Amino acid sequence: MDARHAFFCDAATSDSSGKLSVLGIFDNINAKAFPATHPEMSLVLTLRGHRSEIGSHALKINLVDADGKEIIPPIEGQFVLQPEALDANLILHIQNLTLPVPGTYSADITVDNHFLQSVALTVRAIKS
Repeated sequence: MDARHAFFCDAATSDSSGKLSVLGIFDNINAKAFPATHPEMSLVLTLRGHRSEIGSHALKINLVDADGKEIIPPIEGQFVLQPEALDANLILHIQNLTLPVPGTYSADITVDNHFLQSVALTVRAIKS
């Protein structure tokens, strides 16, 4: 299994045909003061499997700082690869995310206890 798409954005939806609608893809956030709170964002993943991977899979996402420390509890769930569609669109809506300090954060994505990919997010301090 691999990640065809993995990014942060302002908002996203997916319809029953698998079409993604995405608004405002980004990989950095600017903040005037810390800790900063980002009001709303989404993490979008399109995972592509192989015929041998049809069925249910465990997903775990850890949002961590540059030292690997979790900034929120891990997000865990299940998704299913269907025989007629070996892609799975997964959208995680995140609200009021607290970012303690400037730096690089990441969403570390694990499927079935195997690391798949990290999605980086740079948080920068700007002058007011």
